[in-house]
Amino acid sequence: MKNIRIFGFILFLFLISVCNAKAENKVLIIAGAGGTAEFDSLFFQQALELQQLLITNYGYGSEDITVFVADSPDSARQQFPQSTALNVQNYFKSATSELTAQDDFFCFLIGHGSYDNEWGKFNLPGNDLRDFDYSRLLDGIHVNKILFINMASASGTFIDKISKKDRIVITATRNGFEKNATEFANQFLETLRNSKSSDLNKDGQLSATELFVATRDRVVKYYDVNKQLRPEHPLIEDDGDGFGTEMPDLQEGDGIIAGEIYIAQRKSTQKKIDSSSMQPVTASDMKRENILARIKALKKKKTVMNEDDYYDELENLMVKLAKLSQQK
Repeated sequence: MKNIRIFGFILFLFLISVCNAKAENKVLIIAGAGGTAEFDSLFFQQALELQQLLITNYGYGSEDITVFVADSPDSARQQFPQSTALNVQNYFKSATSELTAQDDFFCFLIGHGSYDNEWGKFNLPGNDLRDFDYSRLLDGIHVNKILFINMASASGTFIDKISKKDRIVITATRNGFEKNATEFANQFLETLRNSKSSDLNKDGQLSATELFVATRDRVVKYYDVNKQLRPEHPLIEDDGDGFGTEMPDLQEGDGIIAGEIYIAQRKSTQKKIDSSSMQPVTASDMKRENILARIKALKKKKTVMNEDDYYDELENLMVKLAKLSQQK
């Protein structure tokens, strides 16, 4: 009897270790069709850099990441399958059996999008896949959390279609009518290169909320520095209501769940954070909190303000916030 109990206890510990070992992030990167050789090359390079950043800076192995590209140099064609609709669909079919309920799944779309007043699409070689198609593909996998980031133009329609419990959806635009080629992917990669300055709560880790906020601030500053009217307004949605926001809040609404998802590979974030490495709160942090409080107060007055005045004041505060964030 004693031996049976000992064996049972050992088996229990083994099962726990197996479950923990399987708790990983799996990543899919899709570079879409650029329409021109210049954009095809850009999207390929951005997808390749994203893969390398995740491996070099965030603890991933090459086996954790799958990359599809629309076009690539001859030397890379055997390494990166083409991002056709069929290849993407087949990936999700195989992922159904390969992903576990403990895994988190990250999907990154880099490219151009379109909107026909009914469906949002992500441009691929040959037939495109709609926002609704991606929602159905995601329905087929059963994981802990899903982080879906569409960096393309006209990507805002994906918020409503993909939003569900345990899904974090980030888009480069707030609707399907913002159709210009986006700056989001460039600034997204810049955020990943500089994770320390993007770590808002100073805990030594980059969450999905922090990733969004830092990228949004970089996008805002990019257009302000270049004295251009901002044509893209990124959104984040994580509470399943189908409505995204440009200003996530860690106390209520969108931003809470995304704040608990870290970009680094799960096995590299399970170590306890050393509190001695956490950075102290600075004067810049206090100014940031003041601006965030003003934005929160402004949002409460939205229904009684002139719409143009509201968005002008919001944009002004966001520019101040972006400049402050980039001073770090």
